[in-house]
Amino acid sequence: MLGFKYTITDSEGIHARPAGMLVKQAAGYKSDIKIAKGEKSADAKRIFGVMGLGTKAGEEITVTADG
Repeated sequence: MLGFKYTITDSEGIHARPAGMLVKQAAGYKSDIKIAKGEKSADAKRIFGVMGLGTKAGEEITVTADG
C-alpha cells in the first residue's frame, strides 16, 4: 500500500468540480484508492464519498492506493 498526505490549497476546498475530476482520474486505475480526512475515509472512485468528507481549504487529507 502506498500513500501520501496533501494539504488542500483550493480556496473552495474539494467541491463538486474538483471532486468530479478526482473521481474521473481514480476510475482509470484498478487499484483501491481511498481518501481520508481525520477519522473519515472515502473511496476515491465515488463522488458522493469524496464530497461527503467536506474537505475545506487548508485541511490535510491522506490518499492511499492498494493493488
